[in-house]
Amino acid sequence: MEPTIRTAQNQDLDAITELNSGLADYHRALDAYYRSGEETRNVFRQYVREILGKKYARIVVADTGGEIVGYCIGRIEPSKPFITPERIGKISDAFVKDVYRNCGIGRQMICSLFNWFKGRGISQIELSVDSRNEAGVRAWETMGFHEFMKKMKIEL
Repeated sequence: MEPTIRTAQNQDLDAITELNSGLADYHRALDAYYRSGEETRNVFRQYVREILGKKYARIVVADTGGEIVGYCIGRIEPSKPFITPERIGKISDAFVKDVYRNCGIGRQMICSLFNWFKGRGISQIELSVDSRNEAGVRAWETMGFHEFMKKMKIEL
């Protein structure tokens, strides 16, 4: 069944949290810098609960009619004083279950967020993707995103 892309609702909280666990586990396998596990699930669940329905945030899901197979989170945030425009869109999370990947579901969710951002006067969207997540980098690039800044770290 072709999933419907829609705005998340309170009853989607468990499914979104479960999907995020897959995302967290994937990142944890890339680097011990990332956390996964029950505490991470609880913190994420609370985060989603706090932003659901807020005017500055939008969570979209891909719903097959009986299963949530993907989710994406977008937020509107003020820019730093030295950046134009004054407000920017940020995509913090995007995940689609393995068996539903490469079917355009991620693109549909992102397009839904793009429309939401545009409707609120947002003309620039940013996101972060781990550079070792090659599939993720490719997916974002196919949707028109490009690298414009490098985030670096050091362990002491």
